Amino acid sequence: MDDGKGAYAPRGPRPVAVAACVFGALVLAGALLGPLWWLLAPDRARGTALGGGEVFTGTTEALFAGEGSFVLITALAGLVGGYSAYMAQFALARRRPRDLRLWCLVAGFLGSAAASVLVWRIGMLLDAPLHTALARAQAGEEVEVGLRLDATAFLVVWPFVFVLQYALLDLISLVRRDQPGVPRAVRVPADPAPAGPVPGTAGGPPAGQAPGAPRPGPSPVGDGPDPLTG
Repeated sequence: MDDGKGAYAPRGPRPVAVAACVFGALVLAGALLGPLWWLLAPDRARGTALGGGEVFTGTTEALFAGEGSFVLITALAGLVGGYSAYMAQFALARRRPRDLRLWCLVAGFLGSAAASVLVWRIGMLLDAPLHTALARAQAGEEVEVGLRLDATAFLVVWPFVFVLQYALLDLISLVRRDQPGVPRAVRVPADPAPAGPVPGTAGGPPAGQAPGAPRPGPSPVGDGPDPLTG
């Protein structure tokens, strides 16, 4: 397709549309994994209410198990998401050459971050009755603690694993030199060498004479006048 400047732009899927699809797919995955975290989390921890919505749980196994299940779910989602996003852009770029790697990487990182927040907030929302009971509890009461993340740094697990998986696949593709959408250097063949001697050189015909033409030699009747002509 002519870009108006005499050059031809690469044809293929629009990068913005592909990036939007990657972002939307990851956000949808986050919305679906929120209820999964709520279902797969073990029994809720119990603690002592301190008033004002605060609770003391100590180092209970149930509390760490809830956070551990969040990390496992989001890490697995990052692996699957990074692989799926890279292979999707790989297939699209191979069908119609266009480099989509950076677009999918940025969209995947942002989508993974948003999806991780969705998993966290939806899981907590499904345990809203427990959080409401904690907020109303008096100091000293024993309460059941709903899903929560005391270490919000776990929210970076999904985008971190996504980028790591994506970069690993791109490195493998770089080593194999099969990156789609990246133009390859074209080798121009050298001019073939002449088949015979060059005219005007030693061993070649005189200048101005075509190769293969008979070379002039001495007359068979000597250097005198030709008897046939007079």
